[in-house]
Amino acid sequence: MQNSITITGRHVEITEALRDHVTEKLAHACKLLDKITSTHVTISVEKNRHSVEVVLHAHGATLHAKEETHDMYSSIDQAVEKIETQAKRLKDKIKDRKHTAEVPDVAEDEDEVEPPPAQVFVAETFAPKPLSVTEAVETLQSGPDQFIVFHNAKNGLVNVLYKRGDGSFGLVQPPA
Repeated sequence: MQNSITITGRHVEITEALRDHVTEKLAHACKLLDKITSTHVTISVEKNRHSVEVVLHAHGATLHAKEETHDMYSSIDQAVEKIETQAKRLKDKIKDRKHTAEVPDVAEDEDEVEPPPAQVFVAETFAPKPLSVTEAVETLQSGPDQFIVFHNAKNGLVNVLYKRGDGSFGLVQPPA
């Protein structure tokens, strides 16, 4: 254990057996966390009530548990059990924080990136007109469209003529 455990007794004498029991039980909880700055255990007895309060400071967090039963050892066991549960949660939280910091925002292998499903909208159905490439260019220049689909009058195949970013035109045609 990295830190010392401070045990305080209120209306009860802290015997060596009691000190050993507290130390032994807290040893497991302290193994879960590596940066424990302090641990303070307060044991008190009032009438038939045996209460134990454990305050543990680790990783900038404070773990706190308080139990009260009719048996001192039972109170210690239950309080330490609560501290262990909190320590496990804190350890998982720290581990998750470190893990998310190491995960890159962009996938390293582009094959693993799944693109969003494509949405297809049927905007218009039409029968392509037979045009020459020159007539298709004139039609595209005169209208707001970015492309035109037409039957090439020269070879009878369906072609696509589109406006390029530099002001020129591109022609897509199937192999003859």
